[in-house]
Amino acid sequence: MSRVLTRLDEWPRHQTIHTFDAVANPSPQWSDGYYFTLGDANGAAALFTAIRLYPNNNVIDAYACVSVGEGKQHNVRYSRRLRPRIDDLEVGPFWMEIVEALKTIRFGLKENPHGVSFDLLWEGFAPPYNEQHEPRWADGRLVSERANYLQVGNVSGSLVVAGREFSVDATWSGVRDHSWGVGGTGGPAYPNAAPIEGRTRPFGLRQWVGIRFPARAVSWQFQQYAGGETSMFESRIEYPYGDQRPGAAYTGVRVLSIEFEQGRRRLKRAELAFSLADGREERFGMETISRPVYMGGGGYWGGWNDGLGRGAYRGDEAHEGETWDVSQPTRIGYPDGRVAEAPLGGWAETWGRFWNLDDPSETATGHLECVIAGPYPGIAE
Repeated sequence: MSRVLTRLDEWPRHQTIHTFDAVANPSPQWSDGYYFTLGDANGAAALFTAIRLYPNNNVIDAYACVSVGEGKQHNVRYSRRLRPRIDDLEVGPFWMEIVEALKTIRFGLKENPHGVSFDLLWEGFAPPYNEQHEPRWADGRLVSERANYLQVGNVSGSLVVAGREFSVDATWSGVRDHSWGVGGTGGPAYPNAAPIEGRTRPFGLRQWVGIRFPARAVSWQFQQYAGGETSMFESRIEYPYGDQRPGAAYTGVRVLSIEFEQGRRRLKRAELAFSLADGREERFGMETISRPVYMGGGGYWGGWNDGLGRGAYRGDEAHEGETWDVSQPTRIGYPDGRVAEAPLGGWAETWGRFWNLDDPSETATGHLECVIAGPYPGIAE
């Protein structure tokens, strides 16, 4: 039987002749999945977790990476054969339930040998932002074509890390995204393809931020070279559900000041100015409050002990995990005693504190990805 029905096939939403068991793009790097992150107001803990399907590889995998205040990063990775259980958003002890589309989700990680578990309710604070879709080509090949929406929300429930339980309440906030397509979220490389040339100029500074302020959600992402040239910029302002004000976007960004930990590739604090269409600016300050989470712990960039990264088939059921020492900026202490510089492309996520420099009443915490991938002022290395 070449076509298999899934529960989604009951809905009148088909856009190809295929059932929802298959995707139209045959790439092994095609994937579809969810990313959640949350943290408390003091930086005591920050959780980054995801579930992702790779239909062309017949794989679904999930991870959780948690940083805690003393400088430990706890990693958990699970993987399984996707079919015939393609309708189940479950991977080992990981699970996810869509309660109300685009608004309310439950997700969790049951008790397991790796010492991290959680049971969380996600409730959208404002409508999700559907980010721009721009395919990227290199050497005549499509290297990225991904759709993505981002949402800021409220979270509640519990998180347990190495025997320590955190009560997730109103002092925590969260950010999530849902993306699908071909991109940098995993999938095995093409082993016999020529390496891609013409992509050797890395950006200097990258930020990807989502903040739940008291009366609005603000998000932005941009990449900037050492000379100040911005190669990519996108932003969104959304208001809470029930607020009739229309959303808006900034038109540009300026880095007013920036400081790094010990002059290394890890943000300490910064001030940015964002321009509005009417000529005004909004200025924000920010500082990291959590220890970093290096996403190699979730399986990115050749993660997993077999070096194959996310989306690779490694048996009908597989799992592994470990604890890293991330107390030193840009260095990772591994369980075998090695201490090594974090890979240049091995991005770290943090939880940050933000404040409006022109309105002291507007303060919040949120997702703060700040990556230095190339030369940039203030970096000694």
